[in-house]
Amino acid sequence: MKTLSSTGFAIFGAALVAISYGLARFAFGLFVPPIRDELELTPYVIGIIGALPLISFLLATAIAPFTTDHLGARNTAVLSGAFGVGG
Repeated sequence: MKTLSSTGFAIFGAALVAISYGLARFAFGLFVPPIRDELELTPYVIGIIGALPLISFLLATAIAPFTTDHLGARNTAVLSGAFGVGG
């Protein structure tokens, strides 16, 4: 099995973030009208829900270096994947 260089690993991680964040952020907009009508949500609540992926991304970016220092890169990646599956 070929190991990735640090640059390759960073590019791979950036691609995963772009795909998952893009799907979470932009696919939500397609479902807003039926969700709003079904759950009778206000525009304020819809805005909060729409902002949650960005907020979680920023928080994860802020704590990732500390988590990696304490758990190591491999365990941090496994933990990240587990949160992704759980989410």
